[in-house]
Amino acid sequence: MDSALLAAVIGSVGGGLATGGAAWLRTRTHLRTAARLIYAELTRDSAAVAYFRQTGHWVAPTLSRRAWDSQGVVLARQRRGDTFEKVHRGYEALEVAPFIADETLSSGEREEWLRQELARLVDAIEEVGAVAKVPQAQIQEWTARLNGTVSMHRTPPPRLGSGVVSLPLLERLSGGMVPLRMYGGPGVALRDGQVEWVSEEEGAELVRHVVFDARGEEALHALPVARWTGQPPTGDPAVDEAYDGLVAADRLVCEVFGRDRLLATGGPLAAVVHYGRASVYGAWHDCVSVLGDGDGKVFTRFTSLDVVASVSWHGIAEVGFFDFQGETGALANAVCDGFGLLAKQYALGQSAADADWVVGRELLNPDINGVGLRSFKEPGAAYDDETLGQDPQPGHMDDYVHTEVDQGGVHINNGIPGRALYLLAVSLGGHAWERAGRIWWDALTGDGIREGLLFADWARLTADAAVTRYGDDSEEHRAVLAAWEAVGVPVGSGD
Repeated sequence: MDSALLAAVIGSVGGGLATGGAAWLRTRTHLRTAARLIYAELTRDSAAVAYFRQTGHWVAPTLSRRAWDSQGVVLARQRRGDTFEKVHRGYEALEVAPFIADETLSSGEREEWLRQELARLVDAIEEVGAVAKVPQAQIQEWTARLNGTVSMHRTPPPRLGSGVVSLPLLERLSGGMVPLRMYGGPGVALRDGQVEWVSEEEGAELVRHVVFDARGEEALHALPVARWTGQPPTGDPAVDEAYDGLVAADRLVCEVFGRDRLLATGGPLAAVVHYGRASVYGAWHDCVSVLGDGDGKVFTRFTSLDVVASVSWHGIAEVGFFDFQGETGALANAVCDGFGLLAKQYALGQSAADADWVVGRELLNPDINGVGLRSFKEPGAAYDDETLGQDPQPGHMDDYVHTEVDQGGVHINNGIPGRALYLLAVSLGGHAWERAGRIWWDALTGDGIREGLLFADWARLTADAAVTRYGDDSEEHRAVLAAWEAVGVPVGSGD
């Protein structure tokens, strides 16, 4: 056979094998996806059974069959017909469970019926879990929850106004390892530091602000919801202050700057309070503000309005361009602190002249000689205390601090652009968010935003923003130039 013909034959066979292999791979992938959806639904539904086994109460709502109804056909098409049958019997067992919980059955009858149906449910979970490639240890840990005994001393059921307990809540109450999707709030949950929607929960899309309670632990997973949109104050100062801070940050970006939500993800703005014990912590963690209660000696709780708003502004998409190191990091912190202060001023209706321009005004204990963490009005004058030392913030480029600590001074040198914002605002007068804040917002959201911005770059962006919005040599443009000159930052030219 000549080489050309041989190559054609090999190419033809190879192509057929590749096509067949791809089809086989797609089939296997589809099967696994279907199995994982069914596994998730089956285990979530079985949380009601696990809770019943531990407490003797059946408090579940109608169990879901959505994944089974839409994906069960994929299992039915497999040559191994016993997978479909086993899983189908598991769903049948779930349908029987509410009747087993009926009070008319004796404890002996109830236990016997439950034992039989649980065996079918466990078989179904193990079977579909194997097809879904769920780790065996995870499957075993889940099914172990179903092998308890019915409590003969019934504990009082959870007192919920609706009289209905969500299945994810039962997962929590029964100590399950399946990730909690919602606990106490309408359609939102915190899982591994990520705020998630639970789309099947009615009203989830209405949640714009949510506060989770870490209860003194250092964990960001499966935390109870303490307050969410539309709920009244709880009486817990940390919860209510954090909630007010979230609302203030969101109101500024929505009502003043016209963006629908602060977060680019479109998800709710969230905070975790009571993080750790005696924790001096207030930081943005991926998609949530994490706030401690302070050490009780130097710092009080990190839930004052301006602190929460400042931390929350780290979640806005444009801040992602900043590297939190050195001068760029100091600029990022000045931007977030600045908008945090504007959020506070907007919430309180303060003018630029009346505002204190202090970040963390309520953060220091009364025994500490200071007014707060940082001052935009007077960098370097926020505190002078035996414990804290003297506020190291400079207010002019001549005093820029070159250091290796604090990631190159990101919380030190931010006093320079911070003071520039203050000077701009008081020069223009009125409410700072109306013109000074608008100029900074335009700079942040304009085409010039990029990685590695320095103070001079930001000065140029704000000057350009003033020209674009108010005109060249306008009052606003001149005020921007004067503010940067006052802090020793040259207004650089564009590249």
